[in-house]
Amino acid sequence: MGDELTLFFGGDICGTLGVDIAVRVIPELLKAEKLDFIIVNGENAAKGSGIELEQAERLFAAGVDVITGGNHSMERFDLRAGFGQEPRILRPANYSLAPGSGIITVRKPQGTLTVLNIQGRENMRPIDCPFQTADRLLAEQADGIVMVDFHAESVQEKEALAYYLDGRVSCVFGSHTHTQTADERILTGGTGYISDAGMIGAFHSIIGSSIEAAVARSLTLTPQTFSIPESGEAIFCGIIARVSLETKRTLSLKRIYKVIRHVR
Repeated sequence: MGDELTLFFGGDICGTLGVDIAVRVIPELLKAEKLDFIIVNGENAAKGSGIELEQAERLFAAGVDVITGGNHSMERFDLRAGFGQEPRILRPANYSLAPGSGIITVRKPQGTLTVLNIQGRENMRPIDCPFQTADRLLAEQADGIVMVDFHAESVQEKEALAYYLDGRVSCVFGSHTHTQTADERILTGGTGYISDAGMIGAFHSIIGSSIEAAVARSLTLTPQTFSIPESGEAIFCGIIARVSLETKRTLSLKRIYKVIRHVR
């Protein structure tokens, strides 16, 4: 066992194209960066809403340890009913009455990692308080190095939670907006932070969805049927953190942004 752990958090996976790209790139990244743990957000894998078990199994086989979720994880009734059957697939912990869990601890010879999945409330559903949910679960279940996937719309809320948890968790990584931010930093208490890790999905898209439908929605202000592009160029986004096993402080952060040609 070394004196640090290296973990990768991949941004929201969009569609089968996103799964294909993740399965292709993750084994290469694992080897190149000597990753100890791999976490991805899979809330948009199944045509934009949730993740199917077959897709999850492909990601696990590629080296993923934990799949987190978000608000879209709750939209497919059939998939939502399966929460809890596979403990490595999380949903936001502050949907307290939903099946499944928002926290898991993974133990390996090289170290222990707890992943906590929380959803924000600003411009989103008024679910349980993310701050109080984090307090409760960190006190009850957290062990080892702790990484938080904060699935939220508001950067203000993301930064607030990061500073609230600074020194108590190793990383707070944002998801949901599908747009990677360039504000990664290590806070004064040692917590690594980025507002959004980005997306794994179609490059020629509007946050992962078809350009035509997204433009029509903004132009006409009417509901549209969205589809997920499943061919062409794709982006693979995420962030790598190196964390001290002794202090549990983040030592360094490295953004990953790749554009990859893919034809289905």
